[in-house]
Amino acid sequence: MSRGRIVGLWMVLLSLTVAGCAAPQFTYVTNSSQHTYFKVPSGWREISATALAHAVGGSSSPQSSVWTVGYDGSPRPEAEHVLGPENEQPFAYSVVAAVNQTTTNALSYNDLRDFFLPVTAAARATAARGGFPLTNFHLLSDSMLELPQGVHGVRVIYDYSYPDGSVNTFDQVALTNADDTEVYLLLVHCLASCYSKHQSEIDTVMKSFTVRSPG
Repeated sequence: MSRGRIVGLWMVLLSLTVAGCAAPQFTYVTNSSQHTYFKVPSGWREISATALAHAVGGSSSPQSSVWTVGYDGSPRPEAEHVLGPENEQPFAYSVVAAVNQTTTNALSYNDLRDFFLPVTAAARATAARGGFPLTNFHLLSDSMLELPQGVHGVRVIYDYSYPDGSVNTFDQVALTNADDTEVYLLLVHCLASCYSKHQSEIDTVMKSFTVRSPG
């Protein structure tokens, strides 16, 4: 075998070895008890449940009946980025929560749209009267989702302006099971410029969100 062919073969083997040892592209986030999972880029870092609970609701500890998880794409991850106005990297926030019988009986697609922030016109009007600080709502996309085993919901993408003038894009999937007894939320948001830059990556995260009814 000629020296040229040997070098060429060595380069092929080296490339295969490097590819085989490469770090995984994604981290898989799983809630096995609720049959829920999604994936985020491996560079995104998990935020502790305690810090996340404090950042979202001011609680010193997460509610035992609610599963929450957050992943920050920032090189300096912080729980406060879950609602931060100046996120230059995406932040993923997920919630799985049981709903009471009254809510189950009335749960609608609009309730799912408004599960995290006010999206529908009625919810935005009510929030504005209550002093809700975000303004200049702009709906970018709204689609209904029908998944296996009766799981259904919506995916909405929208912009809001913060009081400091920054525009943020929110990409939200909100689902419920066939019996409307659980709500499953995945939300990714950052500055609108960040969302535009990372749109393909965020879309991969959102489309990976999977819920299976027990059975």
